[in-house]
Amino acid sequence: MANFLIISEGGDGTGLALRLQKEGHKAQIWIRDAEAEKRCNGLVECADSYSYGQTIVADCTGAGVLLDTFRDAGIPVVGGSSLADRLEADRKFASEVFRKSHIAQPNSKSVKSWEDAALAIEALENETGRVVLKPEGRNSGVIPSYVAYDIEDALRCLEQMKKQCGEECEITIQEYVDGVALSTEGWFDGYNWVQGMFNHTIERKQFLNEDLGPSGGCTGNLVWGCGEDPIVRKLLTPLGDFLRLHRYTGAIDVNAVINEEDAYALEFTPRFGYDAFPTLLISLCNFDFGVFLDAMARGYDVSGSLTEGFGAGVRLSLPPWPSEKFPADAHVPIQGLSQAASEWLYPMDVQLSEDGELESSGGYGILGVVNGFGDTGDEAFEACYKILNKLRIPGKQYRTDLAKACGRDYRHLQRMFEGELVA
Repeated sequence: MANFLIISEGGDGTGLALRLQKEGHKAQIWIRDAEAEKRCNGLVECADSYSYGQTIVADCTGAGVLLDTFRDAGIPVVGGSSLADRLEADRKFASEVFRKSHIAQPNSKSVKSWEDAALAIEALENETGRVVLKPEGRNSGVIPSYVAYDIEDALRCLEQMKKQCGEECEITIQEYVDGVALSTEGWFDGYNWVQGMFNHTIERKQFLNEDLGPSGGCTGNLVWGCGEDPIVRKLLTPLGDFLRLHRYTGAIDVNAVINEEDAYALEFTPRFGYDAFPTLLISLCNFDFGVFLDAMARGYDVSGSLTEGFGAGVRLSLPPWPSEKFPADAHVPIQGLSQAASEWLYPMDVQLSEDGELESSGGYGILGVVNGFGDTGDEAFEACYKILNKLRIPGKQYRTDLAKACGRDYRHLQRMFEGELVA
């Protein structure tokens, strides 16, 4: 039995802590953002410091300096580091890592003035016809990236961003590459890739069916395990020397666009990916995940084998999400979740009421991810919707077209690679 401390910004690791407890391990969570302190009340024991003997797991980036300090003190840590923080937040640095690893990327230009951004839009648009605007620096993750329809649309969006950001500008202009958006993840133990743990994810970001509405980061996803298939060999395998040099330990994902010509890397996710990680954990990791994490943190031999088949996840939320300007209501009862069905819920903005019943905890209103498993993607999503349809939650909201949307992209990938990506 291992003893874990999950270091978290917003409490996303609540579902991981519950899984570790179910496996017989001890698990506490240290939520560093005061606005999320009610997450997991009554479900997981909270902490505000490290205790001797604990294995530390980071569920996000942002605490790299603290985690490096723990590592330097000889404390076992998996995930999170200054390197991970930089890979995610510093797009220029990430692009240089891709370049040195001989991984293809779309043409792009990072600028620090609105005038240079307009010039970059015109230059890249002349080559490709369309561009993507990606805010950087303090606006990265705050102002969403935007795929422009044409040059006029891009310039209008740039003006809108200027109004939001003021004179301070840090933005990347990237050529638009047509293809299937795919995330490809592996687990690195500091020395080598862990065989049996490579996986792909197709996700949907938009809040509404047919990819309409604002971005919610991830509103649903389809995940499946793979070996060192053609995409893994293009996007992950070439990173081995770089990760080994820095003794990187944990999950690392490359978000890319795949088409008939190549796999074009867009960005790193050097942490657990939300909501893909909840789906991977609950649907495809049918082994002792605590033993896996503890061995990785301590430098022991690591092994894992994802279940054959597909995992699907659907984000369940309450209004006003995906707006994050106002909090969702707390104490909204969550009913209709059977004991069996609760095993498939990865909880987020939830807590136990004074009567011991599951309810919302406020926050952004992301109640969690309802997951399912199947031999096909359609079967996996069907399992999700069987649970979701029975839930009695005032104002519940989720996308209902994810099997169709994700299945379309999966079939396109299969045609491109002639079936080599079958789960």
